[in-house]
Amino acid sequence: MRYVVIVAYRVFPTQREAFFNLVTKEADALVQNELGTLHVTNMLDQTDLNKFLNLKIFESQEAYEEHKKGTILKAFLKEVDELLIEGPTVIFEGIHMYSCDDYTLEQKSGEDMSAYFRR
Repeated sequence: MRYVVIVAYRVFPTQREAFFNLVTKEADALVQNELGTLHVTNMLDQTDLNKFLNLKIFESQEAYEEHKKGTILKAFLKEVDELLIEGPTVIFEGIHMYSCDDYTLEQKSGEDMSAYFRR
């Protein structure tokens, strides 16, 4: 069964764009190099612009356990450490039940999220 993990991060206001760039880089590396990582979505909270959520869908709970030991996650956590006010905080772990799309909302909408950080 697919396994879902949602992680929250709060970053320093001046580091939002840098953090977004790092989570995007990590997401791309994970889906390309970790066979058990099926999907990664990064989200920015609309009411707290310093809060990010990261949703990952794995092939199984075992794939998630392998991900936690992997070099990509370890490198990401080392790079983002100085950008964080708090986190990473796992706020959900559980079984994936249903998904209605197979590509990211950014791809569907065609929006470039980098403009969001220049407000």
